[in-house]
Amino acid sequence: MRMRTGQVTLYLFCCLSGLSGCALLVAGTAGATLGVGTYHYVEGNLERDYMGPFLKVWQATVEGLDELKVPYTIESQDAFGGQIKGTLFDGTKATIDLKKKSDTLTTLSVRVGLLGDRDKSQEIQETITSRFKKQ
Repeated sequence: MRMRTGQVTLYLFCCLSGLSGCALLVAGTAGATLGVGTYHYVEGNLERDYMGPFLKVWQATVEGLDELKVPYTIESQDAFGGQIKGTLFDGTKATIDLKKKSDTLTTLSVRVGLLGDRDKSQEIQETITSRFKKQ
């Protein structure tokens, strides 16, 4: 009986994943050895784990947005995370959320536009990753 339940659960998961379009994209595994984890594109958000303290990732994010010439405002920031909102050159809004997972692990999520734009989100993530690696 337990085996059957597991099969049904797996079948339902596969069906639901197919309905949601591109539910999960995993890439960038080479960066894991450099202190940057893989990234996932989930429901319009491009998420990536950084093997570093929150403040170091925060600084790389601000420097990355400056490099891209994206005007931004800091919506919130505390010891556990923060949010930055910016406007891209074409007027599209971008939201960046940072969450402290531990003293040495921070998750950074980028969402561009209302529904998400993977390519633009990836460009922002890659710029932030570049700044992170230089620190």
